Amino acid sequence: MTTPPHKTLLSEGIRPGTVLRIRGHVPDKAGRFHVNLLCNEGQNADTALHFNPRLDTNEVVFNSLERGAWGREERGGGLPFQRGQPFEVLIIVTDDGYKTVVGDAEYHHFRHRLPLTSVRAVEVGGDLQLDSVRIF
Repeated sequence: MTTPPHKTLLSEGIRPGTVLRIRGHVPDKAGRFHVNLLCNEGQNADTALHFNPRLDTNEVVFNSLERGAWGREERGGGLPFQRGQPFEVLIIVTDDGYKTVVGDAEYHHFRHRLPLTSVRAVEVGGDLQLDSVRIF
């Protein structure tokens, strides 16, 4: 089961203190899904944050995409997602990066590579059943 990309426009952008909450369910045969913070709505948009749980390789990859080129991948410790289980991810914008919380535990801190002021949309897609995306 693949959820087509769900996009939420961030008309006011994001700033330190903004929290994105993504709730969903990982299907039994899930491979990968993603949460992207995009700098515009177009195809091949710069991506300030690419959060990519990969159940097929038991890892979570963090990266950014700038002018069509991926940066250096960072990996979180372990895989906090399980097939057939619900999940909740919080992405908390800080002065120096994005703090990712999965369930009740801080998971990874990805430092800003692109200016916060450039983020205009959040996109969620891949092998997941998406329940909600909230920004507050």
